[in-house]
Amino acid sequence: YVAYSPVALSRPSLKRDGSAAPEGNWQDGPWVVVLENFISDEEAYELITAGDKKGFHRSMDVGIENPDGSHEDDVSDGRTSTNAWCDVELCENNPVIGPVVERIATATSTSVNNSEHLQLLRYEPGQYYRQHHDYIEYQQGLPCGVRMLTLFLYLNDVEDGGGTRFPLLDITVQPKKGRALLWPSVLDADPEEKDKRTDHEALPVISGIKFGANAWLHSRNYRKAEENDCT
Repeated sequence: YVAYSPVALSRPSLKRDGSAAPEGNWQDGPWVVVLENFISDEEAYELITAGDKKGFHRSMDVGIENPDGSHEDDVSDGRTSTNAWCDVELCENNPVIGPVVERIATATSTSVNNSEHLQLLRYEPGQYYRQHHDYIEYQQGLPCGVRMLTLFLYLNDVEDGGGTRFPLLDITVQPKKGRALLWPSVLDADPEEKDKRTDHEALPVISGIKFGANAWLHSRNYRKAEENDCT
């Protein structure tokens, strides 16, 4: 982690052994960590280019459940960005992007198989994503497991606006090319249960365009479960 100059904006005040955490400029709470220079300029450019190749489309939320257990996609007024999915053929076989996916797994002590494909995002002026949580309740108990962690990549600098805000923690992180932001969706003491404190929002872009990428990391083998339609 030293290579990424990690800064904890929030962290538990006690270590796992019950002793006090070292003092620092952070608040007692869930882990919210900024990692600087996590991806290179070349990698950021390649990810943006991959999104352009795939085509950015209106972002969807998880909708109502169907009788077969699948869920509809839902267009929401609370989310006005566009996105593209960075699949294996487009991204993970790419010699520039593939190492980014591996790096995310290494940095989070998980496996590539635990990760959904990267979701590439584009926010134009005025676009936003209102307060929400990445945890998906119906995945609890499924073979894929729940989303444990989110690692968000900032792919460019934004002229004004576009920060990632955690309203319940009073934390806002501004976009900066190469930066990554890491936080949990679950409780450390019970990693299948939602940590409600990590509600967050993408603040409106005021000027410029914001490009980013979501990596959602599950508690079990998401890729295998996806192959078997168990996500």
